[in-house]
Amino acid sequence: MLRLNLKRVFALRGMENPYRELVNLGMSRPTAWNLLSNKVDSIKSDRLEQICTLLSCTPNDLYEWTPSAKAKNVETHPLKALDRSGNTNRYNELIKSVPLDKLAEAEAMLAKLQSGE
Repeated sequence: MLRLNLKRVFALRGMENPYRELVNLGMSRPTAWNLLSNKVDSIKSDRLEQICTLLSCTPNDLYEWTPSAKAKNVETHPLKALDRSGNTNRYNELIKSVPLDKLAEAEAMLAKLQSGE
């Protein structure tokens, strides 16, 4: 099943109140709630662009794929790149566990990844 998972990206970006962020983008309260509760079958492209701009991501980052029991060639399927079975919280816990004297080194590595080097 292919679905939006906005909560995951908001969490990765350290945004603790995604509902408020969506409302601040101009979305109605019911729309924001439905998007965060995965109760939508579609999303308007202008809304998708707003969310991607806010989160500095691509639409692919917002989607996740869980293969159905009937799915074939799961390991080689192009949607495999959207398999998000990992736990988002592990990234936050990982950064919290980095020794303080190593944070500058971690920041430098992240900056290097960000610049594409």
